Amino acid sequence: MPDWAPSFTLNELYEISDAVMPVLRDYLEDGDPEQHELRYGSVSTLLEIVRKLNLSFSKHSGVTPGNELPPWFPELEQQVHQFRERALEMARQGAMPECYAWDYWETKALVAGVSAEQAELGRAVMREHYQHGWSSYDDEVSVRSGDEMLRLALSEPARSAARWQWLLDTDGGKHVAQAA
Repeated sequence: MPDWAPSFTLNELYEISDAVMPVLRDYLEDGDPEQHELRYGSVSTLLEIVRKLNLSFSKHSGVTPGNELPPWFPELEQQVHQFRERALEMARQGAMPECYAWDYWETKALVAGVSAEQAELGRAVMREHYQHGWSSYDDEVSVRSGDEMLRLALSEPARSAARWQWLLDTDGGKHVAQAA
């Protein structure tokens, strides 16, 4: 740790905050915050930056001790804590031998609340898509469409299960007569 402490004006702190908050919100609302956290620790790091910025704002503006953090901060902190826990769980799962994208998807689906049976089915169809080269289903059941698969499994579990089972039974539509 250096023996000097950086010093920022209040305007500079606001500029830093204006740059950090949208990135943190994007990580939490879009994309894959667990992966950002797992790979880079970025969500936790950004939260810590927000905490320190708010403490600096309070110090500059004379806020009484105990009121340094805004009322929305505890909720944001809890959300980041949940993502961090999921990322750590995924890291433990990922440390298992032969962990593939479909294994990661299954773990993520279970954490999100998908039933074990549905998560296993989604894992299987994603694996078969890759193993058997079902390129015509890239937008539906590929590694790249994992987030959409997760949304479908949560919003329409019966429909997604029926579709995924059909894809497995017909080897991606190659053997439709056999499945009938």
